[in-house]
Amino acid sequence: MKHYTFSNLSESAQTFTAGFFHLISSLAETFVFIYMGVDIAIEKHSWSHVGFIFFSVVSFSPNVFPCAYIVNYFRSQEKQIPDTHQKALWFAGLRGAMAFALALQSVHDLPPGVGRVIVTTTTAIVVLTVLVIGGATSTMLEKLDVVGDNHDGPIHAEVSKML
Repeated sequence: MKHYTFSNLSESAQTFTAGFFHLISSLAETFVFIYMGVDIAIEKHSWSHVGFIFFSVVSFSPNVFPCAYIVNYFRSQEKQIPDTHQKALWFAGLRGAMAFALALQSVHDLPPGVGRVIVTTTTAIVVLTVLVIGGATSTMLEKLDVVGDNHDGPIHAEVSKML
């Protein structure tokens, strides 16, 4: 909706709206991390399936690259997702509060023990990816030349138009 409505607001309303949604976003993210921290400290976790955690992290790559290939197959050459952006999607796209919420629900929906393994795996993945991968994302993006001063390509121009 921002594309259609934001430009119709006064300058002060645009500033207020942007600040308000940034505040709501930060509060929601803070709540999720507090909730995860409480879950880690209080809940009983099942660490007997550490291999499942590793498999879950590694299995994300077979999803990103084939999907990008399919998308690129149907796009014109100037709108295709570059390899460096695909690698950045794989590197930084593996965390989320939605996965954590679904894992918490699995404790109630799945047989005893199975839901606990899923919660433990999801919690470990989210913490690992947020702390380790999240902390290294800016360095990775610079190494892949996805961010920085050299971005005059078609995708950067298209994104700049959107903003």
